[in-house]
Amino acid sequence: MNLTRRSALFLVLFLPAVALGFWGKKTDEERLKKKLDSLKVHLYLAGKAALTKTAGSDEAKAVKDRLLAVAGGTAHSVKALQGKEAEPAEAEAAPRLSLKDVAGLGKALWEMRAVGKEVLEGDRDALPPALPVLLTPLGVAPELVSRLDRPTDHAALFVALALVKLHPRSPVPIAPEIILYEGTRMDPAQVKIPGFTPQLLALRAYSLAMSGMCDLAEKEAQALDALGPVAEPAQLSAGLKLLTGKEVSLSATQLTSVGALTQVLTQGSLAVCFFGRAAWDKGQQALGRFLEVAERSGIDDPELHILRAYTECSSKAPEKGKARLKVLAERSDLSEASRDDLKYLEDLCGKEDAAGMQKVVGKVRLGKVIVRVTWEHLKRSGLLEALGDQEWVKAVGDFVTALGQGISKVPGNVQVSLGGSDGD
Repeated sequence: MNLTRRSALFLVLFLPAVALGFWGKKTDEERLKKKLDSLKVHLYLAGKAALTKTAGSDEAKAVKDRLLAVAGGTAHSVKALQGKEAEPAEAEAAPRLSLKDVAGLGKALWEMRAVGKEVLEGDRDALPPALPVLLTPLGVAPELVSRLDRPTDHAALFVALALVKLHPRSPVPIAPEIILYEGTRMDPAQVKIPGFTPQLLALRAYSLAMSGMCDLAEKEAQALDALGPVAEPAQLSAGLKLLTGKEVSLSATQLTSVGALTQVLTQGSLAVCFFGRAAWDKGQQALGRFLEVAERSGIDDPELHILRAYTECSSKAPEKGKARLKVLAERSDLSEASRDDLKYLEDLCGKEDAAGMQKVVGKVRLGKVIVRVTWEHLKRSGLLEALGDQEWVKAVGDFVTALGQGISKVPGNVQVSLGGSDGD
């Protein structure tokens, strides 16, 4: 066989395989587009269209009436986030959606699903801001309402959806696709409430990373590194004054917690994402940064020590990990599952078995630790306390709660926890 024929045969046999290797794998941008074009996002956008009067039908009126009726009281979301119980009188007076109402909301959203799909496929900012419709009847300060343009509306809903979903005891079914929709439609540079750009970047990095989009999440982390984990105190105070209508000055300790929760969200979720892709080195680096921030804060959580032991056992000095594991074994606050993992890690410590030890930092465990540490810093930061009594904050929380409940009742709608990956 001459050289020309051999070359031709090589091209015929091997080029398709090479092409699949280069072009068969989806980019994060492609994954994101596919994930957003989902029933849950269509239903969510249908709800926003109904609320902002851009959809005129009986179903739209049914959706709007239910959402407006519930805004301002459904679950007293902010008090729940603070770990506080609503007063009996408040709980009794709160306009709640009955199971029948929730089912009715879901049915009306289902009938409007084509409207939501059309919104998604059209202009990215085709809908007017939703929050002014909710907040104006509550007598919210005109200065705040006037700043709720499209970018700021996206940002506020993104934060509300993410916080309701992230709360450790939240029963609210918020689909990750919806959080991603608001997060990726938001431009932090255009948000008209100052002081929170680092936190918006961190939340977006978290939502992307926990959905398996490591490359996009890493870009957010790089932008955050360039900006810094916390805004200038004067900017943050200005933003809090706009949100609360009063002077709020955070202490140096509280500002440290604001920066810490920003880094914890970002680096912890990057670790989850990289480990999920078997990018061990990048995962180890992100996990190390996450642990450094958590440990500087003095949070004594046994799960954090197990994760630190993992990094030490994977290093060139596993003796530190073995010593830490012995100390951990004496603790009385370890769960049975943690003790099993402790034994598992003891057997592997110092051995070159990255895939085996990665079981200890699986997505579920690390995800729970990220949430616990983040909420601890959020409580320490003073932000929940500053915003806790704001009627408009409750209204926004109630809106996303009700909409999430309605979407969950749509026939055939399967619940997906934040952090689900496309598997592509």
